[in-house]
Amino acid sequence: MAGAPAFSVVIVNYNGGTALAEALASCVTQGVDEGHCIVVDNGSRDASLERVVQTHPRTEIIRNGCNAGFARAVNQGLRRATGDYVLILNNDARLLPETLPAFAACFAAHPALVLAGARLLSPDGSPQNCVAALPRWWHEFFPPGLLKRLWPQRFAGKMAHVTRAQPVPSVIGAALVLRRGALPKLGFLDEDFFFYLEETEWCRRAWGKGLEVWFCPAAPVTHQLGQTANRFRVAARIEFQRSKLLYLRKTEGPLAAGIVALWLPVKAAVDTLSNGLAMLASLGLSARLRRRFRGYATILLWHLLLRPRTWGLPDKCPQRTRP
Repeated sequence: MAGAPAFSVVIVNYNGGTALAEALASCVTQGVDEGHCIVVDNGSRDASLERVVQTHPRTEIIRNGCNAGFARAVNQGLRRATGDYVLILNNDARLLPETLPAFAACFAAHPALVLAGARLLSPDGSPQNCVAALPRWWHEFFPPGLLKRLWPQRFAGKMAHVTRAQPVPSVIGAALVLRRGALPKLGFLDEDFFFYLEETEWCRRAWGKGLEVWFCPAAPVTHQLGQTANRFRVAARIEFQRSKLLYLRKTEGPLAAGIVALWLPVKAAVDTLSNGLAMLASLGLSARLRRRFRGYATILLWHLLLRPRTWGLPDKCPQRTRP
């Protein structure tokens, strides 16, 4: 349509298999010019890039050769993007016919909006978490379910019954749209984050600079939740705790981060003990309980060893390892 805003798409890939080509196909089918699609590959060893070359030959591919992390990879894509808006899309997410028109309408209606999140749906249509509260150090001392009951508006998460666009503290990064013209004021993603909470810090920074973050419920995206995290479950949890401590240090200071750093190994020890007892009670016959015990024990060991940089997701670029 003449005069319609142009979208660029940035997809970070790490051994995405057939999902990557499917994500790209959904973008092209819904009107994104293939030449405006950018895949940033973090050292994949599977055939996912070869499929893209065959099926979407005009897609730009940036090959890192190693796992540079999500924030750094997205920034590489942002520097090559030229559209009015840049959709940062997980390789396990799919656009629907309503997605891009709804995003365009959302941005047109709200001039201060710079980061917009989609309504995330599982493949069966059930709602996923779309928004998130900005983490605070004291959140760590309450079960997530209790926080939702005490502060339902702040910890709404799925926003299943919301039908009108609204400002929110932060959105989930599986399908996140940036108004590219705001990038000089907002700045790029913080590359100190390797995996997790980089988009949360971005949203917090946006609000701090007088820019706005909105949830756009009319823009649906299907999302196969946690593809990378599920393949590397314990490693991903280590990355999450590492990013959590980094986020708190950056946003609330060393004291808040220090309190949480002391609490997390205590929590891991309790989880390890309780799951160990449950495993023993099952006489070790439950594979699920054995797996949970090993996972919590590994996380506890990581804390006791003073959180080695080398632990976490595999194939990291040596020069980009994180504290």
